Amino acid sequence: MKKLLFLFLALGVMQVSGQNLSSLSKSATSSGNSMIESLATDQVRSLTKKLNLNEAQQEQVSGLVVSQLKSEKFQKLLSGIGVDKLSGSVDTEKTNEQVQNALLLDKDFQKGMGSILNEDQMKTMESYMPK
Repeated sequence: MKKLLFLFLALGVMQVSGQNLSSLSKSATSSGNSMIESLATDQVRSLTKKLNLNEAQQEQVSGLVVSQLKSEKFQKLLSGIGVDKLSGSVDTEKTNEQVQNALLLDKDFQKGMGSILNEDQMKTMESYMPK
């Protein structure tokens, strides 16, 4: 009887622990997504100024930037930059420039932008690409 009671108690504790781990995982994912959204907003704001994007273009560029930032390649880059810099607590201007340079040099991003921007905007974008 004691063994059966102990077994039920152990199973109950494991179930509660599993629920806590699940909620932690969801919390980490949502905070990561909000960080990406914030970073994407900064990138779109910067690109809007530099390229004179209209509202429709801003929406398209926003989607493109978010999808790029969620890609495996950019996740590695972002993890290398560090959470402090990405969360805005340390040197955000330099961090935003690093991310934007990585975006501008990415072939997939360039291809996506090619379908959004007009010819003049593409030339302007090319002038901002790091050499």
